[in-house]
Amino acid sequence: MTHQFGIDISKYQNPDLIDYDKIAEQVDFVIMRIGFGWTKDIYFERHYLAFTERGVRIGVYHFPLNTRLQEQANLVKQALDGKRIEVGLWVDVEATYQSRSEINAYIPILESTIGAEVGIYTSYSKWLEIMQNETRWASRRLWVANYGVTVPRLPSPWKKWCVWQYSSTGRLNGYSGNLDLDWADTECLNSIPIIGEETPEPEPPVEVEDKLFDAKVTTTPPNRLKTRFTPAGLERPEADWLQSGAIVPVYETSGTGWWRVGHEAWASSEWLQRLGLPLPITEKYYGALYWQRDPRWKDKPLGTSGTIGSYGCVMTAETNALNQLGIVTNPVVNNAWRTANGGYHNGNLIVWEKVTEQHPNIIWEGKTWNPTDAQIKQKIADGCPLVMLVDHNEGTPALDEHWVNSIPSLTDDGAIWIHDPWDNSTIRLRDRYKKPIQQFSSYRRAL
Repeated sequence: MTHQFGIDISKYQNPDLIDYDKIAEQVDFVIMRIGFGWTKDIYFERHYLAFTERGVRIGVYHFPLNTRLQEQANLVKQALDGKRIEVGLWVDVEATYQSRSEINAYIPILESTIGAEVGIYTSYSKWLEIMQNETRWASRRLWVANYGVTVPRLPSPWKKWCVWQYSSTGRLNGYSGNLDLDWADTECLNSIPIIGEETPEPEPPVEVEDKLFDAKVTTTPPNRLKTRFTPAGLERPEADWLQSGAIVPVYETSGTGWWRVGHEAWASSEWLQRLGLPLPITEKYYGALYWQRDPRWKDKPLGTSGTIGSYGCVMTAETNALNQLGIVTNPVVNNAWRTANGGYHNGNLIVWEKVTEQHPNIIWEGKTWNPTDAQIKQKIADGCPLVMLVDHNEGTPALDEHWVNSIPSLTDDGAIWIHDPWDNSTIRLRDRYKKPIQQFSSYRRAL
């Protein structure tokens, strides 16, 4: 038996980090992932173009999920349109959440859709666990995974292997990360019918989605951050979870505590620290606006004295200011962190400078006393949200301390607009508060 050497790759091998010339010199074939369920692998097109330009034989595989089977088969067909596949199409069976009945249903749907026979990628243990040693596909070519052995253990329906994935931590000159390494039986590999006879015209690389910002995963090593298909939805496979300390791109925020870190991959922002500045905002951005007497939290303790509903105006106004700067938070989260981390003194009096400890990319600029309206407008125009001290009852000589937060002007009338956390009003400052402002605290993002 003679063998040929190859690798298999997916989105986990970033094209920007690969020297394709060096890798192509070392391999006889490459098998690349088309997609996961009904979602196309973001780097499939770039990998395909790079290796075909260098004359490397190509195979492909698809990881099926348990619903929308025809839609998944259609994805594979569309991805293969105009391409030449010489090393087969393989169905990946390796996850415990895959269903025996759905795999059995998907294979004939896929074969009918593309008009070609598929192979099976699996291992001894996974075929037993997921498929209960299903025998109906024993005539299909086998790509078996088995590491650290000299002879792979085969699932019981098969007597021989076509491709053997013998390592998941291999290294090759031209890429610094781990690679899946494969041996292929030359006779079997050469007998695989070609899918697509025409060599495609070179296609431009897939356009990479613009990110909003980068974020650091703040889980404690070795814990990893789970990702989900939708905000608070179904968990993605463990292989898609985020490593502690990793820097990841964020493409979208939900406003409910979830950030999208990939295509159909959402993670809780509780364990992500935003880095750097956001992209320039061309529209007015207000962030989430909360009020202290919201029934969901008005009776919760504020620090160690009083309640949010009674005395939480400054903490709630600060929360609104943070949301303007892109920090996804709410009064409950802000209050809990401050309570646990020395963010109050004398029970519930806010320690202003603690905001930078909680959010290192936010700077508290300090207090400005007795500002003019012109100074307030200039700060707002500079993109700095303000938390302002006003007299809640201007009908009496004594100062009845109350705090409101600024928002960008809702109109072009030159007015100062505020959100009042007492009654959830978004109004012009001078429609409610006539006296000069006692002081304000201003916030900005770190450079």
